[in-house]
Amino acid sequence: MNIPIRKWKPLNGSFSKDLNEALQQQHHAAQFIALAGHHLIEQLPDDSNTNMEYIPVWEMLLGHILPQNIRIGLHLTGLSISIFDKTNVEQKVILLQDKTKQTVFNELKQELEALGLQVAGFTNEMHYDLPEHPLNKGAVFIMKNEDRFIEASNYRHNAELVINEISGKFDQAAPVRVWPHHFDTGSLIPVSYNDSGEIIKSIGMGWAMPDNMVNEPYYYLSFWSEEPIEGVEKLESLNLGRWMMPDWNGAILTHSVISNAGTASRQFQLAKTFLNTGIDILLNKINNK
Repeated sequence: MNIPIRKWKPLNGSFSKDLNEALQQQHHAAQFIALAGHHLIEQLPDDSNTNMEYIPVWEMLLGHILPQNIRIGLHLTGLSISIFDKTNVEQKVILLQDKTKQTVFNELKQELEALGLQVAGFTNEMHYDLPEHPLNKGAVFIMKNEDRFIEASNYRHNAELVINEISGKFDQAAPVRVWPHHFDTGSLIPVSYNDSGEIIKSIGMGWAMPDNMVNEPYYYLSFWSEEPIEGVEKLESLNLGRWMMPDWNGAILTHSVISNAGTASRQFQLAKTFLNTGIDILLNKINNK
């Protein structure tokens, strides 16, 4: 089995409290990109103005183009914000270590204003809430155990790799992006449209950090239909992962299953097989309603 040139990074062992904290720190740090997307460019119905792309070679999340052709990036392994000008030259680096979220925001706003952006309406407020964390109550960013931040970034690298490969098979698939609310990496595959060109059936796929449903990172498949799909609760069984119906319209494959596979090649194959197999099952059910 040939792994793409940009290879899967092997996952090392079980998911730990320290790894979860590294993900939480990265999640909160990514909100600065989302804030800029929310307040400084046009708000879109699907909130995609707040999402970001992952740049593997830089281990960075990169936001949308802002006024003055400025972009904001977050280095996941070093917890620093970079501000790029229209020629992609780094104009400013803001280190997050030992700073509160408000301190970082104030510094970011000041730097954007210095670069010519109108920031009067740029506030440190979003239209959603994050899970409770000390950073929300004035704690400072702390990079303990740098290797944990590297491992947490490897999750993002691997997700972007495998989801891009699979979404590339579908002409209408949405670009793979990181969404700031739940900090998941995902793509959407339209399955059916109505006469107005609106999506009425779709399949989502991605990678998610721990949440109220699963207590470790996981790959997921989900589906949506404007009209109920008969018999969807009796989908064909998965050899990898499990369907979550009726509690949730989708399936998951957990981090522990993937990491226990051992080699990078085997881990990559498990994630890829789960997503491909689940999509095939869902397409068969949706298209043969």
